[in-house]
Amino acid sequence: MHQAIAAWLIQRSWRAAVVSAVCGAFALQMPAPFAILAGAVPTLIALRFGVQSGLIVAAAGAVAATFIVLSVAESGSWLFAVVALMFAAPVLLAALMRNTGSLNLCYQSAALAAAALLIAVYLALPDPVAVWAQLLHQALDSMAAAGFQFEADQDEIVAVWSLTMWGAMAALAFATTFGGFLLGRWWDSLLTSPAGQFGAEYRRLRLGKALGGAATVLFVLALFVHSSLVASLAWVAFAALAFQGLAAAHRMKAGGRLNRGWLAVIYVLLFMPLSTSITVFVLAIWGFADNWLRPRVGQA
Repeated sequence: MHQAIAAWLIQRSWRAAVVSAVCGAFALQMPAPFAILAGAVPTLIALRFGVQSGLIVAAAGAVAATFIVLSVAESGSWLFAVVALMFAAPVLLAALMRNTGSLNLCYQSAALAAAALLIAVYLALPDPVAVWAQLLHQALDSMAAAGFQFEADQDEIVAVWSLTMWGAMAALAFATTFGGFLLGRWWDSLLTSPAGQFGAEYRRLRLGKALGGAATVLFVLALFVHSSLVASLAWVAFAALAFQGLAAAHRMKAGGRLNRGWLAVIYVLLFMPLSTSITVFVLAIWGFADNWLRPRVGQA
């Protein structure tokens, strides 16, 4: 089915643009699956026909997303940053893939870029935590007015959540953009690459010693240092390691050590709202162990 979808999208240039626009219209309201599809379509076009073509298709989705949001709510400059990230980032990863042929380099670069953007936010804003504290207070007040009851004190809830909300958003942005890129790369491989090549590429994902060491330091600091930036960066590290943990699961399945049914269960739990955070946490631990324990030779 996915091969047929990819073939249909590349047959006519307007098809990809229309699909990108439709996905863009829904992406900010329903991130899954539309935000991922919004990145996958221009990624496919960029890999097949060049980065310029991919950016044109991405622009169609970006314009649709911006128009829909502006028509229903007042938005600031943050909207344009979110839209640009959602549509342009996967295309930039596609450009890197075209130049290097390394899916793992794209993975590492995406994780680094997410961390760098998060640091830039903390450098640019006088008080990053206060931004979310105000928004969370407004959201909780609206929920209380609607009849929701909170057992804990609202100030305590806001104090805890606001510390890592930037990190949660950065982790979500990383997962969405890299996930969209992966889907687009898979579609492209179905049309151009030998059977199983994408799977082999994905199973080799590895954060590496440098980034893995940085993640280890972050996790240790997060336990002992009360820092919003450190805690937020740890969120990004968890998201990145979760992708490696999922790659490790695929490698075990390919080696016959994990039943296909269990792999399906992992995906179901990953996309169920009530179990997503726990599944990501488990996959991140798996990815962390895989990063340090997997032999470099014969790891595919």
